[in-house]
Formats: sequence, structure tokens, C-alpha cells
Amino acid sequence: MTASNPSRRLSERALKLLDASDDERIAAIGQQIFIPYTRANELLEEMEGLLLHPKTNRMPNMLIVARSNNGKTEILRQFLKRHPAEERADFDTAHVPVVYIQSPPGPSEHIFLNMLLGSLGMMTSTNEAADRKLLQVLEILRMVETKVLLVDEVNALLAGSVAKQRFFLNMLKYLSNELKISIVAAGTLDAVHAMKTDLQIESRFPVRPINLWQEGEDFRRLLVSFESVLPLKKPSVLHKGMLPKKLYGVSEGMIGELAKTLRSAAQHAIKTGVEQITEEVIDECPHVVNRQTFNPEKL
Repeated sequence: MTASNPSRRLSERALKLLDASDDERIAAIGQQIFIPYTRANELLEEMEGLLLHPKTNRMPNMLIVARSNNGKTEILRQFLKRHPAEERADFDTAHVPVVYIQSPPGPSEHIFLNMLLGSLGMMTSTNEAADRKLLQVLEILRMVETKVLLVDEVNALLAGSVAKQRFFLNMLKYLSNELKISIVAAGTLDAVHAMKTDLQIESRFPVRPINLWQEGEDFRRLLVSFESVLPLKKPSVLHKGMLPKKLYGVSEGMIGELAKTLRSAAQHAIKTGVEQITEEVIDECPHVVNRQTFNPEKL
């Protein structure tokens, strides 16, 4: 809590930054910080269960579905952050319980396997056969004892034909079966359509949606969480008055858009010396101004 305003609760990080220079605080606000909320905590808890699941012939998987800019990637990266790779003193290899990869732009097994090998610190020739790369992936993932593979932006699969989509999805199923690992895929609603190209794949990836936020008590609690990480010298009280309605309208119910708006507004509040987020600061901050002035018809 701040000494000047005992009712305001700030995170330990935000409290330490209050005495920092304006430039340091602006830079710190620009860094992405995970804000926990009910749905994110539910999904992270389910993913923890996957990590602890015993090896079986049919490992559980899941498909996280949300609109763009509504928090799915942040949840995956938070899970990855919770389970980083660890060097093992008694072995020559690291322990990598969780691996994250973004789907390639189209169902290309070569690009996917290259990216997967790259995420594991392995370089490979672009001319090397796909089956050889797949064997390398299997060997390394076994060696580092990976338990959960995170595959982001699965909707990119729709850039190819149905046949190629099915081939790529079957490769994911093969990885899960052969290694007895769980796969957490994430994407937009298009990802659901991609999974539907194969009934077996669809049954293996139950959908876990992240819905758009609704204006109400949950949204106001989210605003309290956001304010707690912003090192502003004055309280903004984001969850009261007209600010919740203002921020909901600007963000259109998307947590990613809300985060960008609040970071931009907080930085603008420091630069202008206001030191708190108000309706006027929101209207004047660069992120909101740029959105309002952009007109695609003029391009």
C-alpha cells in the first residue's frame, strides 16, 4: 500500500517503481505483465493437471479458443513461464517440461518441425527430409522429458488445403501418441473449423473458450488488478464512476485491447504529470488517438 493513500493496493513491483524516474516507470509500464483473472486461472489449473497426468495411450489435450487479442497467447506464455527449462547437474541435457511453438503460416510440416527444433536449440538443414526431422524431434523431446507441447495460432492451418490440414493435425496426434504427451493448442474460432476436418482429432481436443468480457462486476475486478501493477503516484480508481464504461467501450471486451489502452494511458499520465488515469487521459493517450484517427478508406 502507498503511504499517501492507504486504501490503494499496489503490487510489490509497482510500489518499488514509485520512486523511480519517469523514464524508468514508462519503460516498466511498457513491459507485458500477466494479470490473473478467473478464466485464466481455470485454464492454467487445467493445464497443470495435464502436466501431472500419468502417461497413457490416449493423453488428454485441449483447444483454447478466443478472438484475437483476447488473452490466449498470454495464458500459454504464463504457463511456459511457470515451468521453464532446467539444467540437470547429473545429465548432459536440460529438463524441458513445457515447449511452446507458434503454428507456421500454413500447414507445412517442414516449417513446423524446423521451428520446433529451433525452440529446442537445434539447427537443421532446410533440405533435410521431413521424416528425419520428425525423428530428431521425437528423440529430443524424449531426452528432455517434455510433458506438454503448446501450439499457438492453430487457425493458421486454414491457409492450406483440407488434405494438408489433416496431415498436419495427424502429425500432432502422432506426437501425442508416440511421446505420450499432452498438447494444448490455441487459436481463433477458425481453429475449431480446422479441427473439425478430422473427427478423431476433434474428439481429442475439447474446446475451452475464452469469451469476450461483459461489462459488470468481473470487469471491474479486472480493472482493480490492472491498476495494482501501474506505478502511478495518484490513484485512478479505475473500477468506479464512468471509467469502467469508458474502458469497456474502448476495449470492446478484449483483454488485450484493454491492456494496451491502460499501458498507453498510464505512460501518457506520467509524461503529462497528471499521474492518474482519467477519462481525458484515455482520450488523449496515443493508443486511443491512433485508433480513432485510422481510416482504412484513406489508404
